[in-house]
Amino acid sequence: MNILMIVTWVLVLWFAFYVINTFVTRFLAKQRGTVLKANDFIQKQEDSHGQLIDVREKAPYKRSHLKGARNMPTMSFSQGKSGLRHDTAVYLYGDSLQGASSVAKHLRKEGLAKSQIFLMAGGYQRFVDAKKR
Repeated sequence: MNILMIVTWVLVLWFAFYVINTFVTRFLAKQRGTVLKANDFIQKQEDSHGQLIDVREKAPYKRSHLKGARNMPTMSFSQGKSGLRHDTAVYLYGDSLQGASSVAKHLRKEGLAKSQIFLMAGGYQRFVDAKKR
């Protein structure tokens, strides 16, 4: 009976951490840029011809990415200047909202306005999975 109680508490704590992490990530992302659903994100990027940045690592990017996207892994932003133009909107996506939000934080520190940063909600894999349905 004791082991069952411990397992239950571990699961409850893990679930609570997951929920809190999800809400914190979403809140921080909204502070750093505009979060858009995948279809809205793609449509807005195509309409504005903004800079489309895939923040995933090189291997997943090579397997599949949005047309016109540049690969700039999250870790490359922590090394200093991004080299992105500040006069054009930046559209960020990755495996999840968390990776794109982290890059948005670096871009805001570089002086890019919040109104110029757009993030894909849910991440690339969720977008691909939704398209398959």
